[in-house]
Amino acid sequence: MAEYLQPQQLGFGTQRGCEAAIHATRTFAAEPGNADCIIIKLDVKNAFNTVERDVLLAEVEEKIPSLYPFLYQVYHLPSNLFFDKSLILSQVGAQQGDPLGPLTFSLVIQKVVTSMMSPLNVWYLDDGTLGGKPEVVKQDLDILLPRFRELGLEVNTSKCEFFGCGPASFSSLPSFRDLLPGLKQVSRSTFSLLGSPIFPEAIPEAIEIRRRLLLLAQERLRGISAHVALLLLRVCFAVPKITYLLRTTPTWLCPDEVGLFDGTLRDTLEIILNVSLSDDQWCQASLPIRYGGLGVRRAGDVGLPAFLASAHGVDNLVSEILNSHGDKVTIPFVSDAFATWTARVQTASMPDSPRVQRAWDDVGAKAALARLENAAVGAELARLKAVSRAESGAWLQALPSPHVGTLLDDDSMRVAVALRLGCDVCEPHKCICGSMVEASGRHALSCCRCSGRFPRHHALNDIVRRALISANIPCVLEPPGLSRSDGKRPDGLTMVPWQRGKCLLWDATCVSTFAASHLSRTAQTAGAAAEFAASRKREKYSALEGNYLFVPLAFETTGCWGSQAIAFVREVGRRISDRGSDARHALKTLKPDTDIAKLYAARFAVVLSIPTCRREYEERVRAMSPANFNRTN
Repeated sequence: MAEYLQPQQLGFGTQRGCEAAIHATRTFAAEPGNADCIIIKLDVKNAFNTVERDVLLAEVEEKIPSLYPFLYQVYHLPSNLFFDKSLILSQVGAQQGDPLGPLTFSLVIQKVVTSMMSPLNVWYLDDGTLGGKPEVVKQDLDILLPRFRELGLEVNTSKCEFFGCGPASFSSLPSFRDLLPGLKQVSRSTFSLLGSPIFPEAIPEAIEIRRRLLLLAQERLRGISAHVALLLLRVCFAVPKITYLLRTTPTWLCPDEVGLFDGTLRDTLEIILNVSLSDDQWCQASLPIRYGGLGVRRAGDVGLPAFLASAHGVDNLVSEILNSHGDKVTIPFVSDAFATWTARVQTASMPDSPRVQRAWDDVGAKAALARLENAAVGAELARLKAVSRAESGAWLQALPSPHVGTLLDDDSMRVAVALRLGCDVCEPHKCICGSMVEASGRHALSCCRCSGRFPRHHALNDIVRRALISANIPCVLEPPGLSRSDGKRPDGLTMVPWQRGKCLLWDATCVSTFAASHLSRTAQTAGAAAEFAASRKREKYSALEGNYLFVPLAFETTGCWGSQAIAFVREVGRRISDRGSDARHALKTLKPDTDIAKLYAARFAVVLSIPTCRREYEERVRAMSPANFNRTN
């Protein structure tokens, strides 16, 4: 049905339908040859509730006969509406909440819509836009208004708008007010369609409105958990709130307003996390999580990729809307956007998938990360390489749940973010071991006197044990009778065979990415310290490998994993998923290499990113009790 309704009706089954309508209207209004044309925005009063049902059923029977028996059963008799104790019979309109409502309404008005002769004729359900010569548009309105009344529809003239593409076109306004009493005249600075400005003059006000909403969110986010607030800011209240605006308007033409919005976003992030961000740290924080950031994107970084992806995604549809007879139209500002983007990312090649926003965005994110790495040395370089590994950001992508153990308290959240971005954690002071603790706080991750090392090690093994039990594999921690030559025992052993008839033996270790003994390797390759620690573990337990399958679970404090640890968690995730036959478990609907593995990755990362003290560890273990974990799995 989308093919039947296009290109005039974009409200059903059309991807990027709103964006196509906006780009088409802007293209028509900006065309120099249309200076004597006008644009009329139409609004239908209470449209879905007033369309005649006999017309609705007749159109469905003609166009979609397979749906007609079902819809006839639904709509051939009045439905009951209850107001307090009164009963009202609903005899017109599509039922509220009917998922077929948009389709049936579009079918009812389609014959009227396609009879219009205006060169710009685009509708998004009941919101219509007609553009062309004044006499052509007036002729269309003379046809449309009475035919809509026959369908039970009435145009809300007080909400209709008139725009003249050139100075001469405004002279026709009085004649249109005779047809549409109360018709409003809009200018370039107030003309918008489907919630998006058509001309650059209206963009500053639109951005300012959204900045005020961000300020309101800032005040309200202060009162909740920092972890929850960061998640809400990232996925709801920051750039996601203005993505539609970024995709449909050339916001990069208003750098001051965009910069003010990003400045407010930066202040909000600092308030929520209780950290101070330098320019480089704010740049990293605004990168996607997969590139070492927090995923709190800046509007200035996303604006160009969003607009370019939208324009390339709807160019064919815009050409059909404007009846270009096979010739593609040139959407305004696209060439300017591409030139600005190439200058920013230092490349002249277009992405392989120009319709996908991420394809444009990844180029800029990689360039920004490369600039940060080129300016960093030593521990800072090792940090940037480590946090850009996929598993290092798992804790940011997990839902903060106290029952699963993925909710961080505010202080732990502050430390985790500061370690990821390189912010100051504390005032420099002298450690009990005699060394100086720098402002970054990294000394605590490798100090031999730090109380957090042992709780962190126990927490890692506890997560492994829980995972194996969830997979119906009994196991025991620190099995007696299995000692190395130095008398130390491995961390755990499965009581049933894991593979090839052999039980699994594991030993976990967590090394600091910034330790002096590892820094030369981690500054070159992310995860090098974990791989080195895993190889040493394998050497130490080489005497036991003949009778057991030994897996070294090596992690780094920045969240990097050894390759064998990654493979182990994926295998455990697969086995948990295979066991998900219990109807009470949601595990059977999950993918083992993604959802379950990410769950355990998040639990590991929560432990690894925090220099946990013993009291905090005990509280977290209570929150991650077997009853809570199994209930929320």
